[in-house]
Amino acid sequence: MNEGIKASVYEMTTYVKDGVTYVPHYRNNNIFVGPGYPKRTQMRYTEIELQNAGATRTSSFLWSRGSVGEVSDKNP
Repeated sequence: MNEGIKASVYEMTTYVKDGVTYVPHYRNNNIFVGPGYPKRTQMRYTEIELQNAGATRTSSFLWSRGSVGEVSDKNP
Protein backbone atom coordinates (compact mmCIF):
# COMPACT_ATOMS: atom_id res chain seq x y z
CA MET A 1 0.00 0.00 0.00
CA ASN A 2 1.32 3.44 -0.91
CA GLU A 3 0.98 5.59 2.20
CA GLY A 4 1.66 8.77 0.23
CA ILE A 5 -1.66 8.61 -1.65
CA LYS A 6 -4.84 9.40 0.27
CA ALA A 7 -8.40 9.35 -1.00
CA SER A 8 -10.42 12.51 -0.52
CA VAL A 9 -13.18 12.34 2.05
CA TYR A 10 -16.23 14.55 2.42
CA GLU A 11 -18.49 15.32 5.35
CA MET A 12 -21.79 13.53 4.76
CA THR A 13 -25.01 12.91 6.61
CA THR A 14 -25.21 9.54 8.37
CA TYR A 15 -27.72 8.14 10.85
CA VAL A 16 -27.28 6.13 14.06
CA LYS A 17 -29.97 3.87 15.52
CA ASP A 18 -29.32 1.54 18.46
CA GLY A 19 -25.56 1.90 17.99
CA VAL A 20 -25.68 1.01 14.27
CA THR A 21 -24.47 3.59 11.73
CA TYR A 22 -26.28 3.90 8.40
CA VAL A 23 -24.32 5.51 5.57
CA PRO A 24 -25.28 6.78 2.11
CA HIS A 25 -25.07 4.14 -0.64
CA TYR A 26 -22.12 4.59 -3.03
CA ARG A 27 -24.35 4.93 -6.11
CA ASN A 28 -27.07 7.13 -4.64
CA ASN A 29 -26.57 9.26 -1.54
CA ASN A 30 -30.34 9.46 -0.96
CA ILE A 31 -30.41 5.79 0.03
CA PHE A 32 -28.88 4.62 3.32
CA VAL A 33 -27.49 1.18 4.13
CA GLY A 34 -26.18 -0.49 7.25
CA PRO A 35 -23.38 -2.94 8.01
CA GLY A 36 -23.31 -6.08 5.89
CA TYR A 37 -24.99 -4.55 2.85
CA PRO A 38 -25.44 -6.17 0.32
CA LYS A 39 -24.05 -9.61 1.24
CA ARG A 40 -25.71 -10.13 4.62
CA THR A 41 -28.73 -7.84 4.19
CA GLN A 42 -30.46 -6.13 1.27
CA MET A 43 -32.22 -3.55 3.49
CA ARG A 44 -32.13 0.04 2.21
CA TYR A 45 -33.65 3.11 3.87
CA THR A 46 -34.56 6.70 3.07
CA GLU A 47 -33.79 9.55 5.45
CA ILE A 48 -37.50 9.76 6.34
CA GLU A 49 -37.64 6.05 7.21
CA LEU A 50 -34.60 6.37 9.46
CA GLN A 51 -35.94 9.50 11.14
CA ASN A 52 -39.35 7.87 11.70
CA ALA A 53 -37.59 4.87 13.26
CA GLY A 54 -35.90 7.19 15.76
CA ALA A 55 -32.43 7.31 14.21
CA THR A 56 -30.25 10.28 15.10
CA ARG A 57 -28.79 12.38 12.29
CA THR A 58 -25.00 12.61 12.50
CA SER A 59 -22.18 13.30 10.10
CA SER A 60 -19.14 11.29 9.07
CA PHE A 61 -16.24 11.82 6.70
CA LEU A 62 -16.68 9.35 3.83
CA TRP A 63 -15.46 8.77 0.29
CA SER A 64 -17.58 10.50 -2.36
CA ARG A 65 -21.01 9.09 -3.24
CA GLY A 66 -23.11 9.25 -6.38
CA SER A 67 -26.38 11.15 -6.40
CA VAL A 68 -28.55 9.52 -9.07
CA GLY A 69 -27.38 5.91 -9.47
CA GLU A 70 -29.92 3.07 -9.50
CA VAL A 71 -29.98 0.87 -6.44
CA SER A 72 -32.17 -2.24 -6.62
CA ASP A 73 -32.13 -5.93 -5.71
CA LYS A 74 -30.60 -6.61 -9.14
CA ASN A 75 -28.10 -3.76 -8.80
CA PRO A 76 -27.19 -3.59 -5.08
